[in-house]
Amino acid sequence: MRVLTREELTATLAHRQGLITRWDVSPQEAIKRLTPLQGQEAKAPFVALAARVHDFTREALEQAITDRHVVKSTLMRLTLHLASGEDFPAYAALLRNSRMRKWRATDPLIDEEAEALAAWFTTPRTNKDIRAKIEAPDLWTPILRARTMVPLVQLPPAGHYADRGRDTLFVKDPRPLPTPEEAAKTVLIRYLTAFGPAQKRDLAAWAGAAQRDFDFDAIETVSYQDEHGRTLIDLPGGDILPGDTPLPPRFLSNWDQPLLAYKDRDRILPPEVQPLQLTLSGDQTLTVDGRVVASWIVEEGRMTITPHTEFRHDGIEEEALRTARFCAPHVRAFEVVMK
Repeated sequence: MRVLTREELTATLAHRQGLITRWDVSPQEAIKRLTPLQGQEAKAPFVALAARVHDFTREALEQAITDRHVVKSTLMRLTLHLASGEDFPAYAALLRNSRMRKWRATDPLIDEEAEALAAWFTTPRTNKDIRAKIEAPDLWTPILRARTMVPLVQLPPAGHYADRGRDTLFVKDPRPLPTPEEAAKTVLIRYLTAFGPAQKRDLAAWAGAAQRDFDFDAIETVSYQDEHGRTLIDLPGGDILPGDTPLPPRFLSNWDQPLLAYKDRDRILPPEVQPLQLTLSGDQTLTVDGRVVASWIVEEGRMTITPHTEFRHDGIEEEALRTARFCAPHVRAFEVVMK
């Protein structure tokens, strides 16, 4: 079995994530390739796509959301994401199947409740409406139950760059849900396309589901090992890049996809950076040679970079200015400051 080095895995991840050569694709196609983008911070999916898509604009993604080609919803790990409309039913079904299985063990009427709730959500509802509909001793149980039992999407302007999440309207997505088997197969293929080669437990941790929710024999896969002897699976024919592939600096968004895609994150987070727990804080991060080396923030005309380890500075200022112009298009002049 072929053993893949950490450097090969890092380069392969950067390639599959569009972090070497930017793509010439629509926002919905980019999100389909990347899997749903973290949307806890409204601007995060926009920054993520700006790093990966040539000539990407805020308006292009906002139009895709308005046209429902991209939808905002609670998905993996019960957090907010932007998903391609085409693939949303599969991700929603995977979440629903995993949690409903647990609830059915203690609540024999859960499927009847879900059916009635789905009918109720054909009319847009607010969180206040949901709390009035579903009785619970706390504020968030009704919200989590509703978002699990029904494939809810948020109506625009939710998902737009400047969205503050106030008075958001939720409605049932009209597309039919696939079977549990079909949903798991679609998600498995999308995950390996975006993040493979990976361990089976990586997929489960990223999805917030159990390994048994996936039939790994439902599709053809190939196997590798990493340098620690762990088995990695991938789709046949997936590109594996050489470990010495040049990887340009990239400014990633809050909770950007590669940081959350693995149980073991060495290919994207070096050991000296992992204790900072950037996957919890959600800092915007800078990668050099494919791994996180710093955090960054843009405030008006200043891009401030906070290093977390030593790194070479080749190409960083150019990429920093490109990112700063995207984040603050109204500013005429910028400075890049290294703390």
